[in-house]
Amino acid sequence: MLSADVPVAELLTTAEVARRVGVVRWTVCRAVADGELRPVAKLPGVNGAYLFTEAAVVAWRSPGERLVSL
Repeated sequence: MLSADVPVAELLTTAEVARRVGVVRWTVCRAVADGELRPVAKLPGVNGAYLFTEAAVVAWRSPGERLVSL
């Protein structure tokens, strides 16, 4: 379920987060499983992507790391 205050167009998928941060998708999924990164939703299906806000991604990464295209 999506929060009403987050426009869907501004959400990032697992693959987009991985690409922008410079890691593989599995690393993003592991961060979710470990509680380090919190998605706002998950797309349907077993392999459905997680959806993240930009703020959550920025908070997940170390302050010294540079994000691509954020």
